[in-house]
Amino acid sequence: MAKEEGSPESYLPLTPATFHILMALAKKENHGYGIMLEVEESTNGRFSIGPGTLYGSIKRLLKAGWIEESEERPDAELDDERRR
Repeated sequence: MAKEEGSPESYLPLTPATFHILMALAKKENHGYGIMLEVEESTNGRFSIGPGTLYGSIKRLLKAGWIEESEERPDAELDDERRR
C-alpha cells in the first residue's frame, strides 16, 4: 500500500535530525540556535546538527505543518530579530 503524500506515514522513517528537532521542541519553544544547543546537550554531544541541516529540516517541518512559528517575542532588548 502506497503512503499518501502528506500523511504522517509519508514522513517515516524520520531522519535523525528531524527526530532530535521534534524532541527538542517537545520540551519547549525554541529558536534555531537554541535547538542546536538542546540537541547537543540532550545527546551528551553524541549528535549535533549543523545549520544547513537544521534550517532545511525546520523549513520542511513548517511546510508539513508539524511545527509552527511562535507569535510571541522575548523582550526586545533580549531578542535578536533574526530569531523565528
